[in-house]
Amino acid sequence: MKVSLVITIFNEESSIDYLLDAIQKQTTAPDEIIFVDGGSTDTSIKILSKWKEKPFFKKRLQILEKKGNRSIGRNFAIKNAKHPWIAITDAGCIPDKNWLKELIKEQKKSNTVVIAGYYFGIPKTAFEEAVIPYVLVMPDKINPINFLPATRSMMIKKETWKKLGGFDKKLNHNEDYAFAKKIESENIPRSFTKKAQVGWFPRKNLFSFINMIFRFAYGDAEADILRPKVIFLLTRYLIASIGLFLYYLYFISNKFSEIISNNIFLKNWGILFFIAIFIFYLLWAVLKNKKYVKNGWYWLPILQLSADAAVITGTISGMLKINKQIT
Repeated sequence: MKVSLVITIFNEESSIDYLLDAIQKQTTAPDEIIFVDGGSTDTSIKILSKWKEKPFFKKRLQILEKKGNRSIGRNFAIKNAKHPWIAITDAGCIPDKNWLKELIKEQKKSNTVVIAGYYFGIPKTAFEEAVIPYVLVMPDKINPINFLPATRSMMIKKETWKKLGGFDKKLNHNEDYAFAKKIESENIPRSFTKKAQVGWFPRKNLFSFINMIFRFAYGDAEADILRPKVIFLLTRYLIASIGLFLYYLYFISNKFSEIISNNIFLKNWGILFFIAIFIFYLLWAVLKNKKYVKNGWYWLPILQLSADAAVITGTISGMLKINKQIT
């Protein structure tokens, strides 16, 4: 079984050594390794060139350049791949030593044309630990039947990739989720193995976390995808907004000021109610993820509110772009 490993990079000098080291330690080595650079301005290419001189990589590693988004880079890499099977991971990830071995093993077992692997967080700080449950699927929430492949850890038959039209080059964000949804909608035979694991480095600070969540939400809306979780989020904030508006209308506006002027309880119950709901919401943010976050649990309320804001603004921005294109 011949496998080409494809990876896109862009300014990955801080993590690319970890990735290359993990690739050379694979118990089942890829027959070909293709890196496509999207126009890095750091030392990524220089680092890759040094690794190419090592015996393991000398005859396997190709370093290509294709400016554009990740979809364009991945499609270019797969198009240039020599072998019928394509393994995919991302920069910023560290495949387990048995990663490729387990993907191949699962394919032979299930005889499917798309194999999804698993990915877990590699936190270095309390903040990074708190980020993980907001981005990755936690082990106890895995549903093997519904688990969709992501480019952090997957293998696909080149023929299937071609049949699906490749990754959508118009999508700059979440292109792999849109690709996975296409696999699902067209009933392409797929399977999942938790044993094909890839480690992932979480975002290091709040700004980069917010930016990532915004891009995820924007990318989903851009691809005309609205996840159930996003619908639920938008609904609860819509209900809260309506409640606040009604409170203002009936208890704060001048029209009803005389009715409540002599009743302090009636005047303030609405504010107290919304404060109580807000506190409960923050506690819920801690309780739902506390078991995954031992050290950085105090970040959870901040990340919850930040993620909510990023999802709402990202979704609306993506929808506005779609509407603008339609009109």
